[in-house]
Amino acid sequence: MAGYLFNDGGSFYYYFEIDNCQRYLKKRINMNKKVIFVFILTIIALLILALFSFGPLSNKRNAAGINPSSLKPVSTEAANKGNASIAWNLYRNRDLKENYYSVQLPQKWSVSVGKKAGSYSVNFSGGNGTISLMDVPDNSTLELFILSQQEPQFKKTIPGYHRVNYKKLSVQNNEAYQLIYQSSKDNEVYETVKIYIAGSDQAGVLAFTAKQTSFNETYPLLNSIIQNFSWENK
Repeated sequence: MAGYLFNDGGSFYYYFEIDNCQRYLKKRINMNKKVIFVFILTIIALLILALFSFGPLSNKRNAAGINPSSLKPVSTEAANKGNASIAWNLYRNRDLKENYYSVQLPQKWSVSVGKKAGSYSVNFSGGNGTISLMDVPDNSTLELFILSQQEPQFKKTIPGYHRVNYKKLSVQNNEAYQLIYQSSKDNEVYETVKIYIAGSDQAGVLAFTAKQTSFNETYPLLNSIIQNFSWENK
């Protein structure tokens, strides 16, 4: 606070300049209010983002992209090549534009919608699996992404991970890669076949897991499913 001393006919007066001080305080208060307001908005935005990404709202977000017709078999076939004794259902997934696909699954299997749009979760005698879509960065190839991102992550997160086989193949004339690996859980050894199929937008990923003791017996059926995966918008 600044002050000035004046002499007026023997009388002394003090004049204190408080206007500048008041203005300064008001500016600081207004500035602090703005900072607090921006901080609160940032916190609210982060909370909403977390709810939609990981919380209870994430299911609603994902469900919004799921087409009900994707879970209804549009065709029932009494047989399939190589497995004449098995009755099959044909599922046409219509969740994501530019990523429509069809897949044939045994009627005895339990099929449900997956966690994300464009995916299925399946259960069968002795095992389970998923069918999903995977985005590949523009600055990578499908194979490079599998070997540099996917498999290193498996080694860190999957107990007892051990690669059994890896090879390039073709599925319905589409570039594809097969990764077979072992894992362990509750003193049991499991074997998983995971197929990555290149598409015009995203890649299709089919993964099936069964106990190691029954995997070789189940593999021909799994391979038949894999080979009948087909993109429908190419």
